[in-house]
This record gives sequence, C-alpha cells and structure tokens, in this order.
Amino acid sequence: MEMGPFDAAAIDAYPSRTVWNAAAADLVGTMLARWNLTADQAFVSSGPASVLRVITADGSSAVLKVGFPHPEGVWEAVALEAWGSACAPTVFRQDAETWALLLEDVEPGIPLVRYHVPARSSLRSAAQLYKTLSTRPVPDGIPTLVETVQPFLDKALSRLRHHLPLLGDNGDVLRAGLEVLAELLERQPVELFLHGDFAPGNIISSTAGWRAIDPKPMRGDPAFDLWPLVSQLGSPWRDAQPERILAEQLQFVAELAGIEVRRAARWGFARAALTLSWFLDEQDARAALVALREAKAWRAVSGA
Repeated sequence: MEMGPFDAAAIDAYPSRTVWNAAAADLVGTMLARWNLTADQAFVSSGPASVLRVITADGSSAVLKVGFPHPEGVWEAVALEAWGSACAPTVFRQDAETWALLLEDVEPGIPLVRYHVPARSSLRSAAQLYKTLSTRPVPDGIPTLVETVQPFLDKALSRLRHHLPLLGDNGDVLRAGLEVLAELLERQPVELFLHGDFAPGNIISSTAGWRAIDPKPMRGDPAFDLWPLVSQLGSPWRDAQPERILAEQLQFVAELAGIEVRRAARWGFARAALTLSWFLDEQDARAALVALREAKAWRAVSGA
C-alpha cells in the first residue's frame, strides 16, 4: 500500500489543539472500528497525537496513531514509508482524512532520551541514523525547508516590535537570531531528506537498531536538524556554562553526520530565537525566560 499525504482540509477542521483534543477519543474509536482493532491499553490523549497499542484482526500487535492535523505533519506517512523499516516503523495502513496510521509495534521502542548512557554514545547512535535517513531519496511532493519555515519567520518578524520591549536589554538576542534565520533561508547548500523534529524523544530502539518516529519531513539543509538533539542530550542546561557543552556536543555529532559545524550552530541559534518568539507570542513568561537563556547560549556557540 503506497502512502500519501494526509488530508490538509483536516487542519481547518481542527483549528486548535483544544478543539482536536475534544474529538480525539471519537476519532480513535472510529479507527478501531474501521480497521477491526482491539485496544491493548487504556486510551490516553496527550501532546500532538493519540497513540495506543492495539491487537489486529489476525492477533498481531501494532500501534494506532491518530495525529493532530498541522501543516508540518502532512507528509509523515510518506516519509516513514520512504525511510523503510531500517530507519522507521513500518506503516501498515493510513487513513488520510482522520490522520490515522497503523504502525509496526517496534520493540523495545524506548526513546533515546531515556537511555542512561554517556551523551556521546547517544549522539553517535543518532548521527549514524541521521546520516542514513537524510541521504535517502526525497519523495516527490515533500515541501522544502524554506516553504515550511519562512511563514514562521514572517510571523516572528511581524511581531518583533511587540516583543522587543518585553525583552529589554536582551532584545538584540531575538533580533539577531531572526536575522541569522533569514540569512540561512536565503541559501540552501544542499537539499537532503530532513526529519524536521530530530529530537532524542523521536528516536526509538529496536532489536535491529535505532528508528525515527514522528517526522515533520522537509527537503533542505541537514544542519537544520541537529538543534533539538544537541540541546536535549547531555544536560547542558544544568551547567553554569551551557554553551561549552553545546559546542562540544554539536561538533561531535555534526562531524559524525557529515554536517558543517558552523552552519549547524547558526541553525541552533536561529531556531532557539524562533522558539523564544513563539513563547513571547503565547505570553508564557516562564517558558520565554527559559528560551531566552537557551537562545543566548546558542548565540555564543554560533558566534553571531
């Protein structure tokens, strides 16, 4: 069964996470009945998707995922299929209208972030996986990095005059980060197959190695993808000088993955600044303070 993009009309049907959460249980129930599945665990809806282990009609175990419709996730099934079972869970079935997938139940399926091993060991595993999936042929239709990220930059720039007064003397951090983002989007040195959310929580263990889940696929500069990995492994934010740990980890994983270190550092700063803009827009002061610290650290790493 060839996978296709999810139905983009569902994005308008569920304009907010709150609206979708209210319908999630019914959507899961619909797909359990439509695909003749039996829930093998209690239904829990949290985060950007409802995911539960199920038993299929032939008695085998699988995973049902019903996702919150959003623009970056439209091509998820296509990406998973293109990467194949060596890099991602096998997709057995797709319902484009409900944004539902029936996936292989990967065992043990433990996220990389939950493994208590040295950070370099985790980074090495992630780099090996990333080098494989990023160099696979990009399926037709997958959006470019510029097409995906430019609207976020445009919104952040339109809100900049409102955000700068909130940051006081730190306003230059946000302004500089958005300038770096604009510069990076102007030139894509290569166009590889990007995961889009290559965080250690989206890398899971299997008996045959590591696999990627929950992609927001794009084609573009692979340096874009390293920021969440480096930020979330090795506990850099517990250190008085997080920029030191970030720089060491970034150089290690970038060299293993064959990615230009300086460009990956600039992407780290740009993405951290964009995150800061999001939290300011949501008027989440606590999250914005955390994001500001992270953006300042990434700015130091990037040299911007």
